Amino acid sequence: KASILSSNDLQKEIAASLFFSDLHKDQEHINKERKLYSEGIRRLAESKSKIQKLRTSCSTEMFWIAYHNKDDDRKILEELGATLQSFCSLSSPDIIISARNNHQKEGEIRLGICSDFLRGHTIGKLYSGMLKYLKREGFHLSLFRGPEARTDMASQNIDSYADKSIRLPQSLEAACKMIIKEEIDLLFYPDIGMSPYTYMLAMRRLAPVQATSWGHPSTTGLNTIDYFLSCESIEPCDAQSRYTEQLIQLTKLPSIYSLPHVKTASISRDRFNLPSDQCLIGIPQSLFKFHPDYDEVLEKIISRLTNTKYVLIEGLNKPQTERLKARWAAKAPRTLGNSIFLPRMPQEDYLCLLGTVDILLDPIYFGSGNTFYESMSVGTPLVTMSGDYMRGRIVTGGYKQMKLDNAPTTTKIDEYIELTVRLVENIDWRRSLKKEITSAAQKHLFNDQEAAGEIVEFIRAAVECNRKTGRLLPVEWKPCKKTSL
Repeated sequence: KASILSSNDLQKEIAASLFFSDLHKDQEHINKERKLYSEGIRRLAESKSKIQKLRTSCSTEMFWIAYHNKDDDRKILEELGATLQSFCSLSSPDIIISARNNHQKEGEIRLGICSDFLRGHTIGKLYSGMLKYLKREGFHLSLFRGPEARTDMASQNIDSYADKSIRLPQSLEAACKMIIKEEIDLLFYPDIGMSPYTYMLAMRRLAPVQATSWGHPSTTGLNTIDYFLSCESIEPCDAQSRYTEQLIQLTKLPSIYSLPHVKTASISRDRFNLPSDQCLIGIPQSLFKFHPDYDEVLEKIISRLTNTKYVLIEGLNKPQTERLKARWAAKAPRTLGNSIFLPRMPQEDYLCLLGTVDILLDPIYFGSGNTFYESMSVGTPLVTMSGDYMRGRIVTGGYKQMKLDNAPTTTKIDEYIELTVRLVENIDWRRSLKKEITSAAQKHLFNDQEAAGEIVEFIRAAVECNRKTGRLLPVEWKPCKKTSL
């Protein structure tokens, strides 16, 4: 109604045209909303209000597309990006290149990192180690955060790795000018799609080379992002076809993740008021990762097990939790009846919970990222099923990097169910696997020097190639050797 009353208000029109639910009832519900979303993009493209420009950020709801397990994500995101870019005043690459040549030091590479989540958040945990190493390698590092980005002790620590930490204004035009002024060689967006503000910035060409990675594990659909930094062990064989960006596949997971500190003495079921006489299967993930197809899987698992409970974390708000419970009441009553929902908790408690449960389940289609690292720090086995997209293959890739021969991973739903049942029923296997995981993670997963070397090699190669030729790296580019810093 507001978009009708303010027919020339672009922000309201976008809000009225683009919408997704955070949880869906079934596949039909997903298909219906995706169809309406695509129609909304077309309406925007045909809108008379196109004479306006995007001056401040607005939510496109594109974050949710990755959770649907559909094959046309790239098509939708490219249509969205092209439509919204037509509302933007795009910066000229010639101006950027001219600006950065004004005060360039000989051999210096100036990096920009743009994110609203460089704090005690999943993104901060995945990337703080990388930023520390980049600073040590002599790069000039500038951090860019949006006007509404939160700060905490972790963000202050991350700031200490940078030469500059810049808070950007609400005005997109002013923000673009501030970034261009820093004469960045490579602008890296860790998580395009998680913040409307950084998504709107990413539509513009603000540096000669622009890249993203798995902070939000989906293509951006934007022709202004040159590279997507990933890993060969988590990508399917036809991976490049899923990305608008040129896919860079390192041999290691693109993160230098520090081993979390866990107070093992505090790992106790009493701490969470959990039953002491039942096997506990933890699925402490964001509830919007629970795809409707997963309901049947959980129902089959719990139907075969006695004296077992699922342990979950409540949603972002009470209505979200109640929506999932209502879906389970209709489709998976045994799952609902055997689930314990714990309140959201501080990081220290969460790590203890990961060590308290007997096993963990990786949701199908959109699995663990940060939680994988955290669960490996306490050794709790995490059952996973490799999906068709990178976002459902991270745990499998992590196990490969850990050189874990007996990892609980599969590619089929029936085997996923069997692995879970077997782990619950076989206490000896559970205990031995926990020891193997703890040892392998410390050796091959945390503080990975080879991953650091490959990331540095990519940055230098991408910038040098752009400086010499104005082009991207060859599509077959790989790190030339295993390097460690």
